Amino acid sequence: MLDVSAWDPRDPIFRADPYPWYRALRERAPVHLHPEVGYVISRYADVDALLRDARFTVSTPSPWRELLAEHALPELRMLGESTLLFIDPPAHSRLRSLVSKVFTPRRIAALRPHIERITDALLDRLGADEFDLLREIAEPLPILTITHLLGVPDEDWSQLHRWTTAITAFNELPVDFGALAGANAAAREFNHYCQSIIAARRSVPGDDLVSALIAAEDGGQRLGADEVIGMLILLLMAGHDTTKSLISSGVRELLRHPRQADLLRADASLAAGAIEELLRYESPLHVASGGGRWIAEPIVLHGVKLEPTVPVRLLLGSANRDPEMFDEPDALRLDREAKPHLAFGRGAHFCLGAALGRLEGQVIIPRILQRFPNLSLVRDDLEWRPSMVTRQLATLPVAPHSR
Repeated sequence: MLDVSAWDPRDPIFRADPYPWYRALRERAPVHLHPEVGYVISRYADVDALLRDARFTVSTPSPWRELLAEHALPELRMLGESTLLFIDPPAHSRLRSLVSKVFTPRRIAALRPHIERITDALLDRLGADEFDLLREIAEPLPILTITHLLGVPDEDWSQLHRWTTAITAFNELPVDFGALAGANAAAREFNHYCQSIIAARRSVPGDDLVSALIAAEDGGQRLGADEVIGMLILLLMAGHDTTKSLISSGVRELLRHPRQADLLRADASLAAGAIEELLRYESPLHVASGGGRWIAEPIVLHGVKLEPTVPVRLLLGSANRDPEMFDEPDALRLDREAKPHLAFGRGAHFCLGAALGRLEGQVIIPRILQRFPNLSLVRDDLEWRPSMVTRQLATLPVAPHSR
């Protein structure tokens, strides 16, 4: 039986398979204070409730702002101060209202033909040899959707991927200050890149998301330049990294559960439900985004007093495997009765790009299975990205034929 007091979020064994530890936390320490991570909340009911609780804010308290001010360049601090993930109402309400006027369901639905074309083009490049599905499909495809949305050259995708990877590497638990130099450099380069795009769109607006963000207006309010840049980095982080995880982890799990893969191949109408089950089963984010939640005054939960200035970490990956909410939570069942998972969060900070992620998953994963009916894993002992926040494979070698 695992001893929760010995839980080490840096342990490679935990990183490879966190679910036994999540089970131990839910059963024996639903509110666990880790000296480097903060309060860890693991049960579905608690995570769901706290995501909706206005007393739990995302704005970093002053000691953490002072820490960032000491170590982070202005461009990196700006991304935190101007991004939906890190601000609370009323500023959050104003920004989300403006962004929602342009990041609409209609705009997202219109992306389907583009996603289908890009998927087919990437699949067409693959032959009969083994390939890394993460590198060849899961990594480029979501970001090529983003370049299309922004109206920037597709060739920029690798550069955008490099910046996003460097910036998100700093957002780790415990905080990885070793990644700060790379995050600072990437934030500065990304800022310059965005400034040039914004200046160009102000001069010659186009039919793209950047132009729409610049033109967005609500009751006389408009987005500032820093807010547009903050939205672009959020779009890249949420719209690229998490979808990359969904595609790669989703295909891996289907190949490990061939009967479920066959169900999806045989019945395309299962696609929407299949993506929800894959999001629940192997959530792209295992810790609620925003770097944690903060409280202004002490709150008692399960007999533990939560103190201000100590971050509260909400374990989405654990909540989505809670047997109190999901029957046989460790089983992958594409025909599972629909229940609300927390992969996209909940409440005011529910993921703005959830519809885009769902659409990409519904298009891409069934297409991969159809194109390669005998697709198989080259091996199952795969390496995972060394992260507690993000659940993402480092590689996914597959063969287009049964092994």
